[in-house]
Amino acid sequence: MPSRMLITLACLVLAPPLAPFAWIAASGDERPAYLRSFWVRASLVVIALCTLPLLVVGMFGYQLGLTSDPNPNPVGLGLLFLAGAVLGAILAAIGAFTTAGAIRRGRA
Repeated sequence: MPSRMLITLACLVLAPPLAPFAWIAASGDERPAYLRSFWVRASLVVIALCTLPLLVVGMFGYQLGLTSDPNPNPVGLGLLFLAGAVLGAILAAIGAFTTAGAIRRGRA
């Protein structure tokens, strides 16, 4: 079994949302084809946009005056991050499946 398959299976068992990203990251010479996929790019954008508010408020919220608590616990932004991570994983899985199929058919 190739190492890419072992890495993906380990992520599937231990951290299921990371499995599509592990498949893409371990794809070696085929990685540019995966990164050209609309679905994979969309997943990266969704994850970045849903993570950014949590990072900004968590790291700089007190300094920027967004909160009066020096150690904020933004539950709503944490839920936004969770929803974005799940959606991003689904989009990455769609991109991984469609690109893998295109690579097999010789179209990627």
